Amino acid sequence: MMTKTFTILLIGYTTLSVTAIYAQESQKKQVMTLSQAFQLGLKNSTQLKISRSGVTAAHQQIEVYKLGQLPQISTGINYGYISNADIWTPSFSQHEKGSIPHHYTQFNTQAAEEVFRGGEVRNNIRKAALEEQIAILADEKHTEDIKFLIAGQYLDIYRLINLRQVYVNNVKLAENRLKNILTMEKQGMVTQNDVLRTRLILSDLQLSIRKIDNAIAIENNQMNVVLGLPADSSLVPDSAILRMKASAAGVDVFIHTAFEENHELKITAEKVRVAETDLKLLGSDRYPSVSLFAGSSLQRPFLYNIPSIDVYYNIWQAGVSIRYNISSIYQSPRKLKAGRIQLEESRQNDQLQRENQEVEVRARYIKFKEAGDELATSETDLKSAEENYRIVEKKYFNQLALLTDLIDATNTKIDAETKVTNAAINQVYTYLLLLKASSGSIRI
Repeated sequence: MMTKTFTILLIGYTTLSVTAIYAQESQKKQVMTLSQAFQLGLKNSTQLKISRSGVTAAHQQIEVYKLGQLPQISTGINYGYISNADIWTPSFSQHEKGSIPHHYTQFNTQAAEEVFRGGEVRNNIRKAALEEQIAILADEKHTEDIKFLIAGQYLDIYRLINLRQVYVNNVKLAENRLKNILTMEKQGMVTQNDVLRTRLILSDLQLSIRKIDNAIAIENNQMNVVLGLPADSSLVPDSAILRMKASAAGVDVFIHTAFEENHELKITAEKVRVAETDLKLLGSDRYPSVSLFAGSSLQRPFLYNIPSIDVYYNIWQAGVSIRYNISSIYQSPRKLKAGRIQLEESRQNDQLQRENQEVEVRARYIKFKEAGDELATSETDLKSAEENYRIVEKKYFNQLALLTDLIDATNTKIDAETKVTNAAINQVYTYLLLLKASSGSIRI
C-alpha cells in the first residue's frame, strides 16, 4: 500500500517538476512572428554584411572605369648635377673637356586625353555596371537564403513545441489511467503486470518530453546565432504561421513567375550580357588608339649649344597621337574566337538554368499538393485513432480488452497526433520551398 502511494506521489512530483521547469523557462520566452525573425536575421547576418560589401565594391569599380573618360594630367620637377662633357674626335685620337653649367633644373607639365580606343572605356564601364547588377542580385539571393534558413528553423521549433504538447497531453492521460489501474488492482480486477507496464509507458512519455526539450534548446541556440540574440533567449513561434494563405495558382503561373523573377535566372542572364561585353572589349584591340596631348617644359641649362648656356628655356607642345598594335592583326582573331565560345557557353548555361528551374518548380508544386493531401489524411486518421482509443480504453476498464490492446491504441493515437503536427508544418514548409523555387523570395 505504501509502495503504491509512494509511486503515485513520485510520478506526480516528476510531472509537476517538469511542468514547473518548463513554465519557469517560458517566462524567459517571447512570442515572435516570422516577419520579426526575418528582420532580426537580415539585420545581424554576417553573410549579408559581406554580400553588401561586394555590392559596394562593384559600384566603386564603375567609378574607377569612368576615370578613363577623363584626361590624364601629370607634372614633375627634376633638380640635379650635370658633369662637364667629354668630347672625342671620330677616331678617338683627340680628347677635350666641354664646360657645362652644373646645376640642372626641369619643370614639366603634360596632359593627354584618349578620344578613341575602339569603345574600350565605354564597354569597361558597361561591364562594371553589369557586374554591379550581378552583385546586387547575388545579395538579394543571399537575403532570401537567410530568410529561408530562418523559416526552416522557425518551423522546426514550432513543430517541436507542438510535439511536446502532444506528449504532455498523453502523460496526463497515462497518469489518470495509472490511477484507475491501481484502483482496479486493489479490487483484484487486474494484475501487478498491468501496473508495471503502465508505469513504463508513463516513464517513456516523460523521457520523450525531456528529449524534446533538449531538441528545442538546440534549435533555439542555432536560431539565436542567426538572429544575433543572446544565448539564453528562447523563441516561441507565432501560431499564425499555420494560417498563412497559400496561392491557389496553377503550376504554369509559378513557372512564369520563376522565369520573370527568380534571382538565379536573372544572374545567369546578366552573365550572358557580361560575356557579350567581353567580346566587344576583345574586338577593341583591332582599332587604333587616338589621343590628344599637350605639354610644357621649363628647363635649365640650354644643352643644345656648345658651349651650353646657363639659362631657363621653355618648350610647349600639342598634337594628336595615333597608336596601333600591329600584333592585334594575328592576335585578335584567336581572342575573339575564345570570346565567342565563352558567350555561347554562357547562353547554354542560361538555358540549362531555366530548364532546371522549371523542373524544380514542378517538383516543388507536386510536393506542396502532396503535403495538403497528407495533412487531410492525417487529420482523418487522428479522428479515427482518438475514437479507437476511447473505445479500447472503455473496454479495458470493463475488462473486455487486454492492456496490450490499450497500449496499441495509445501508441496509434500518439502516432496520429504526431503526424498531424508534422503534416501541418510540412505543408507550410513545402509552400515556402515552392515560393523560393519560383520567385526566389519568401513572401508572407
